[in-house]
Amino acid sequence: MTFEGLPPVGNLMFGSLPAGFVGRMLKRIEFEVIVSTSRQREFAEGLGSLSRDSANELTARLAQTKARLGAAEQELETLYSALDHVHSGLLILDGELCARYNNPALETMFQTLTPGEISKRPRYADLLRAGAVSADVDVDDYVARRLAWVSSGNPLPMDLPMKNGTVLRCHIAVLPDGGRMLIYSDVTDIVRNAEAMERLASIDGMTGIYNRRHFLALADREWDRARRYRRPLSLLMIDIDYFKAINDRFGHEIGDRAIVHVVNVARDCRRASDLLARIGGEEFAMLLPETDLDHALVVAERLRCEVAGSPLAELAHSFTISIGVATADEKMDGLSDLIKMADHSLYAAKRAGRNKVVCSVSEIGAPRVSPIDDCLTEPGSNFTALAQNMQI
Repeated sequence: MTFEGLPPVGNLMFGSLPAGFVGRMLKRIEFEVIVSTSRQREFAEGLGSLSRDSANELTARLAQTKARLGAAEQELETLYSALDHVHSGLLILDGELCARYNNPALETMFQTLTPGEISKRPRYADLLRAGAVSADVDVDDYVARRLAWVSSGNPLPMDLPMKNGTVLRCHIAVLPDGGRMLIYSDVTDIVRNAEAMERLASIDGMTGIYNRRHFLALADREWDRARRYRRPLSLLMIDIDYFKAINDRFGHEIGDRAIVHVVNVARDCRRASDLLARIGGEEFAMLLPETDLDHALVVAERLRCEVAGSPLAELAHSFTISIGVATADEKMDGLSDLIKMADHSLYAAKRAGRNKVVCSVSEIGAPRVSPIDDCLTEPGSNFTALAQNMQI
């Protein structure tokens, strides 16, 4: 399409304009191009400078990171070195209960653990089964209980008896990542000392049988069991006849030997389930679980006859004992009632002339002397007469 009367495009742009104006415009355009090119160059140089600064900054940061990483590795190495010298056994588990570290002390405690085994990151359950060989435990029960205990993170310690007689105590520390640190300590001396202290607190030093305090604690348990299951329970209260006469005539050393002698005879007359204790100076108690009155009388008579028939070498005559017998019944409120009834029977045996077995039955309300009375020995009778002559 053409438009008549219009000048050509070139003329439209420049032809009708003054020549000086056009020249100035061209120079202006050239200047703008030069400025633009210069700015682009500066921008490019700026970008290059920025890239160099960034690279330098990244290099510096990388160097700092490497330095921190090296310091951390050094600290970790120092920590592991310190843990390697700890006398307690240490085992570190990850969140999946796989082993990550152990120290040499643990390898000494569990001989089945080899130095390079932990590097394979074995499961804790596998380590338990391997270590159970050194422990005095049932393997399946031990593994199940230990896994449950470690998984729970229970802070209460657990003791592990070893086959060599030592006892290891393990504590758990829960780690931030969900892992566990197990700390094993040899507490053999502590356990043995505790057992010795318990023995001192519960055993009579002279005779080696239970003392009054421990006997009453155990007897309470037997009383509760007998009541719960409606089982028979009997009690013997035993006292050495004319014990003061023995001490006065032969001395306290012989009196102590007489006490030990009665205990030794009583040990031979009792069952494993019977509880024997020294209640006082020359007084003893024997609790007979699962024993009714008739059978308790048999035990008492046997004991009385054995003591009367086995004199001490240091005594010119044998000595005797008196025994009170009682059996628990529904009318009793507690163990104290059973003890009172047996004591009542014992006092009755003393009043009946000593060297007797007397039983009490609550329904009757009065003690009765055992009909079995055919094992009085002449030496025992002689010492009784001697004591009576001394008006003891």
